[in-house]
Amino acid sequence: MRKATESAAPAEAQQGIRPTPVTLAELASLIGHDSELIDAGRLVAKRRDNVLGLLLRDLTREEIAVMEDRGCRADDWKQVQVAQDFDAFRVRRTHLKGRCVLGRFSGEIEVLAGIKLPAGIYDSTLIDCQVSNDCLLENVRFAANIIIDREAVLFDVGSITCSGAARFGAGQSIAIGPETGGRELPLWAEVTIDEAALVTRERADHEGQKAVRTAVEQYARITTSPVGWVRRKARVRHVERIRDAYIGVSAVIDHALELTNTCVLSSSEEPTEVSGGAAVRDSVLQHGVHVAGNGIVRGSALLEHSAVDEHASVSASVIGPNTTIAKGEVTSSLVGPFVGFHHQSLLISAYWPEGKGNIAYGAMVGSNHNGRAPDQEIWPGEGCFFGLGCAIRFPSDFSQSPYSVVSMGVSTLPQKVRFPFSLITVPAEPIDESQGLVPRAYNELIPAWGLFANAYGLVRTELKFAKRDQSRRHLIDYKVLRPQVMRQVREARDRLLGVAQTKPVYLETDIDGLGKNFLREESRLKAIEVYGRALKRYCLRVMLAEQEGNLQIPGSGELAHELARLLLPGINFNQRMKLLLDMEKQNAELVQASKARDDERGARIIPGYAEAHTAAADDAVVASAWARVKKTADRIAKLGVAL
Repeated sequence: MRKATESAAPAEAQQGIRPTPVTLAELASLIGHDSELIDAGRLVAKRRDNVLGLLLRDLTREEIAVMEDRGCRADDWKQVQVAQDFDAFRVRRTHLKGRCVLGRFSGEIEVLAGIKLPAGIYDSTLIDCQVSNDCLLENVRFAANIIIDREAVLFDVGSITCSGAARFGAGQSIAIGPETGGRELPLWAEVTIDEAALVTRERADHEGQKAVRTAVEQYARITTSPVGWVRRKARVRHVERIRDAYIGVSAVIDHALELTNTCVLSSSEEPTEVSGGAAVRDSVLQHGVHVAGNGIVRGSALLEHSAVDEHASVSASVIGPNTTIAKGEVTSSLVGPFVGFHHQSLLISAYWPEGKGNIAYGAMVGSNHNGRAPDQEIWPGEGCFFGLGCAIRFPSDFSQSPYSVVSMGVSTLPQKVRFPFSLITVPAEPIDESQGLVPRAYNELIPAWGLFANAYGLVRTELKFAKRDQSRRHLIDYKVLRPQVMRQVREARDRLLGVAQTKPVYLETDIDGLGKNFLREESRLKAIEVYGRALKRYCLRVMLAEQEGNLQIPGSGELAHELARLLLPGINFNQRMKLLLDMEKQNAELVQASKARDDERGARIIPGYAEAHTAAADDAVVASAWARVKKTADRIAKLGVAL
């Protein structure tokens, strides 16, 4: 089963993160648990006329006179109820229509950082609204059917309304992958990337799919609301139109163009923001999300601490935690955590739950229309890098090629590639026809390239993800060498070893998993060596942790012992630990050498390069690789192994 995350953290670190369901039936039973939206829906159903739970009374004649003297009017003052210590002087030039509830207004409230204004209601029109204590509503030209929680601010708002049957984006169906349908995801507000992946992947489980749809339909019925919400300490400023929106605690909606049929989950510690000309419709924004810079979000779910910025467009997609979409377009895609998408690029119909990859400028990962229908899709692998200006034809499956790179300007054919850490590139050297016929449209595949030529990048990947992770509801393992990946490495190595006959050049007919690419014999031999070294290093790392009593990933011990029997027979534990230390040193040398090559090339080409760039010897990533060597030596020494 493909998972976006593979837990390596101890149980105490997982508190607050619910376990990832294994089956659709299990997932269906979890939908709606600990749901803020459901709690809000039940609160409205319980006491529709006083959702905020204030101690209410009617206005006195004196209070009505004070309010009318200050430009207020009501169609029926008897329909207006107020808190016990309501201050009539705090409501001015306001029109009240229908049943309205007004709280206590006192003191000042912060509108912008460092700028405070008196709490109250000024120059506004309210229809069937309930306003809690210490709020500020100023120049709200039209508000209807809205619950405004305490200390919220609505300042310069064109209209904020509810249709009377708001679903806040829940219950809709998102067409992930084929735009024509087939992998639809019924949306609920608290969905995680692994849960979304499970629903879109397990299509053969018809009973499970039915259970999930039923659970989401029930969720949508419960959350359907006659009122919109602005929760505690939310800030809504300079917005033209809001309709059928749930705006969570401490959320900021500032200079947004539109917020329609959308749930904005937020908290004081993880505020969500929609600002800078952004427009959001029919969507769910989870905690810590930012949509800004004229970004457009339609029919999508932005999971915790993801972002859309700089004119980017996201439609019918799920964007995973810590992923930012900027400038480009994402459509009908499930995009996992930590995907770098910062340029004018295209991603359509992708199933990419593991994420951790990159879409470079001009990359066209979107050939989903075959001339008959837009029903094709792509499955990128974890950590895949799509280079500048590449063009990827569909269908394509790189899911078993994690941390692979499609080089700049490469155009790929529809294919399945099954070699981790590979480079797909235009041939650097011509193919001699005597070595075999290679179709002109084929690219060259170099398996294991990332392990020997880009060791620096792999170490940096682990460091930057650990540093940048802000998610609290997803448990993301930053380690590159994990059981899930190493099983794929082992299978790839076995296929390279299993050739029936050695040849100068191999195609898919010779080695399964090459796709529409060719492989040179020297690259095959190099990959066998490098894959083998990575497998040994992985199994020795796990055996060290096992000896320390610190084995954390389920199943990793079994895989490590299998690899040890296969690759390291006849040597004892002490010898294995000495070998591990040697291999960690070799890897640190690879990391430093890859950075040093950049230093040497840059200094040869660019004047003053050395003065403007950190040298390999002083680089933080290189230092981290050598720190691992020292840490490994210390751990081994503590076990009594003489080094």
